[in-house]
Amino acid sequence: MRALSHFRCLGRGALFGWMLFAFALPAQAQLGPPPVPPQNPMTAEKVLLGKALFWEEQLSLTGTVACGTCHRNQAGGSDPRTALAGPASVHPGPDEQFGTRDDIHGSAGVVAHDQGGNLRPAPYFALQPQVGGRLAPSVYDAAFAPRLFWDGRAEGAFVDPDTGQTLIPSGGALEIQSLQPLVNTAEMGHAGNLMEHAAERIVGVIPLALATDLPPELATFIGQRGYPALFAETFGTPEVTEARIAFALASYQRELSKTVVPWDLESQGTPTLTAQELEGRLQFQRLRCQLCHAGARHADNSFRYIGVRPVDEDLGRFNQTGNANHRGAFRVPSLRNVALRGPFMHNGGLATLDEVLSFYKRGGDFDAPNKDGLIGALFLNDTERADLLAYLTGALTDPRILAEQPPYDRPTLYSESDRVPELLGAGSGGGLGVPRISALEPPHVGNQNFTIALSEVAVGAQATLVLSYSDPGVQATVPVAEFASYSAVAVPMVGFSNGYLSAQVDLSAVPAGSGQTLYGRYYVVDPSAPNQLAVSEAIRFSLFGSLDRFLADSFE
Repeated sequence: MRALSHFRCLGRGALFGWMLFAFALPAQAQLGPPPVPPQNPMTAEKVLLGKALFWEEQLSLTGTVACGTCHRNQAGGSDPRTALAGPASVHPGPDEQFGTRDDIHGSAGVVAHDQGGNLRPAPYFALQPQVGGRLAPSVYDAAFAPRLFWDGRAEGAFVDPDTGQTLIPSGGALEIQSLQPLVNTAEMGHAGNLMEHAAERIVGVIPLALATDLPPELATFIGQRGYPALFAETFGTPEVTEARIAFALASYQRELSKTVVPWDLESQGTPTLTAQELEGRLQFQRLRCQLCHAGARHADNSFRYIGVRPVDEDLGRFNQTGNANHRGAFRVPSLRNVALRGPFMHNGGLATLDEVLSFYKRGGDFDAPNKDGLIGALFLNDTERADLLAYLTGALTDPRILAEQPPYDRPTLYSESDRVPELLGAGSGGGLGVPRISALEPPHVGNQNFTIALSEVAVGAQATLVLSYSDPGVQATVPVAEFASYSAVAVPMVGFSNGYLSAQVDLSAVPAGSGQTLYGRYYVVDPSAPNQLAVSEAIRFSLFGSLDRFLADSFE
């Protein structure tokens, strides 16, 4: 029932109707199959490999972010965390100040780090997960769009990152887009990251070792094999390359794009929509929404400035084309499955579809010479508004996505599980308040680089991390560690007035292995603190997995 907890838009009656519809889906949507480059033909093996890679958190060095982290099925292929995580999903925007009008509601990625896994504070976010400057768009429309990302920068020929050879002369937008998050240092990559590093990283890992609840077909495909064996079955040889990763990811996303919604059946001559949804479709046409949200996709591949933000806050498509008409313009998204994926717009600035309708009713919020001529104040009374919402919600959503039925079934990610380290207990503050302890990486058996960080301490302060089998507590002196202790001096955090440090803990030395729970606190020498010792909150985590679950030599 995981997906149904996100059923925020409809009532129980609508849910029941959707479930009945789900069991009567036709084989193909009205929009037809997505275009497929002849150089990357679809195969069942490639789709399954792409599915494994899409949900593979081990593609990030920290083991905390996969493609699917920001593109969840039950959120219509976008990020459910954006609406739920509050400040943890906010970028400060152009004014570089949190809590102001230009804040961007995006997706949290990795904590900034280097190739060795050492944390490196990032502007705005320090030692917390970074948030991108735009909302994560839905993946379900990606296979049909000739240009991808909000600004369309992924388009045209796909070139092998390793050899420089052109593998797809045209129509390779999805392959190009698939690799970009792997090297983006805010999304999944580390400082100095190259695409080849992601390929190298998964050669020696068990596929989806950090995930649980694998869909049966995916679990059968993986079996007891490592990625080289899966690549051999898919491509004929075991080499794990960046281009092959892109080909597999693109194939899986093309499979996800084959959505089927009630609108499709209605368009094929089978009465499916309710009377209110049919009335809402008339309002959709009366308001000329279909001129941008056209056809079966409800999108026309254009880029338009519609007044979401001042035009110069994010130049959008202009950065790719230099065309003045593209200043602040962004790709028109498909409305298929739109009801599942709030917040909306490229900055996540509108929380609900009702807010979106209010935005269009008032003719947008900002003006510019290149503002689209279709954007103007609209007449929409309460009844018409309810009808239009019913159409957008009921007529355009594939119920398999909400229920996470195949092909929209998925694993449970480590980052959404109860295995993520948790904070508990109170600390004791000093001159800068209570020192802030943090850890996000998976505490799996054999992890030799489990990072526990400390921030909000004075530069030059001596700090000791104490790890024990019970909470070491707030004490007047640094307690003796039952497992291990790490001491270091806080160094300057560039862009901040405070210092920071981090320790990389070797969990392979934990005697009891899987299931053993550890507690940790930092103790910081601080003349302003009681007993001259500031103490962080406690962090608690339990080891999971086994050595044969995380060692490459356990593969066939």
